[in-house]
Amino acid sequence: MKKILLFVVALSFVACTKKEVKFGDENLELTGTKLYYKGKLFTGNVTQEIPFTDRVVKIEYKNGVIKTEK
Repeated sequence: MKKILLFVVALSFVACTKKEVKFGDENLELTGTKLYYKGKLFTGNVTQEIPFTDRVVKIEYKNGVIKTEK
């Protein structure tokens, strides 16, 4: 029973973590207004390093759409 519980907790942790993908990843695909990763709506962060600076742009997506603050 403890092994099953531990497995479920570990699986939940892995499933709930957000993905972080670099801009230009070959698995990212913008179709219409939705962003897909490996054929599924993307939830997570897309990052892009700005050349010649130390800046990194991070855009958060939820279900393929840019997440907006309310």
